[in-house]
Amino acid sequence: MIKNKIYIKLSLKVSPLNPGLEILIAKLDQLKFEGFEEKKDGLDCYIPTNKWKNEILDVFYPLEEEGIYIDWFIDIVKHKNWNSLWEQNYSPVFIGDSCVIRSDFHKKIKINYEIIIKPKMTFGTGHHETTQLIIEELLKSPPIEKNVLDIGSGTGILSIVSEKLGAKKIDSIDTCELSMHSAKENFKLNKSNKINFHLGTIDVINSKTYDTILVNIDKNVILKEAKSYSKKLDLRGCIYLSGFYSSDEELIIKKIETLNLNLKEKKRKNKWSLLIFEKYE
Repeated sequence: MIKNKIYIKLSLKVSPLNPGLEILIAKLDQLKFEGFEEKKDGLDCYIPTNKWKNEILDVFYPLEEEGIYIDWFIDIVKHKNWNSLWEQNYSPVFIGDSCVIRSDFHKKIKINYEIIIKPKMTFGTGHHETTQLIIEELLKSPPIEKNVLDIGSGTGILSIVSEKLGAKKIDSIDTCELSMHSAKENFKLNKSNKINFHLGTIDVINSKTYDTILVNIDKNVILKEAKSYSKKLDLRGCIYLSGFYSSDEELIIKKIETLNLNLKEKKRKNKWSLLIFEKYE
């Protein structure tokens, strides 16, 4: 970014935030936006005035068909090094006493499980409660020698954690190209060699089944794809469902329990939930 350059600040109010934020960042990143800042209810996006086109706003309309609603406001601002400011305030994420997620610009931390990522602003940093909820439970019950499917994998943090905890093989799935590039970058940083990334939905996985399935996505996607998850899960296997508010728990439990899956565990962090189900005969 050039000093004294004038930028357009596009302020977005997004509902639901997950997966709305990640989808928006992926789309706007392709439209020459240079900075993103997360807010409690959405996102601020920055683009040089000479790169702005009113047609950019057209990207919002198809999202409404997917149930993602956006209110927007435009302002003019002077240059700031948003990425530098963001990095200064980005801190490592400690999960319990044995795991940390840190950036590649942080110093090495002596701990049992160190996950190194090249973070993007607001995108897959490990700070989100749903990511932490799943990792906390994986640390308690490591997927040693198990085949793992990570759905809605984002930047690949849960896949990397699974490998470090002894998983036999991991398939990582996301529909976002930005996620794919970021995840592959993070796999290299962690010298991961047991993870395969697939761009698409669960339909890209054909005949394989898994001992453990991790799902960290929007409730509407979970409800839509729940039957497919059950088919991909081995008998006595466990599925970890997160990415939704605690207020949506009962709706999801009701759906999942129709698929030969028993609720094994329920965890909450702030307003977010994790549900763990086990498959029975």
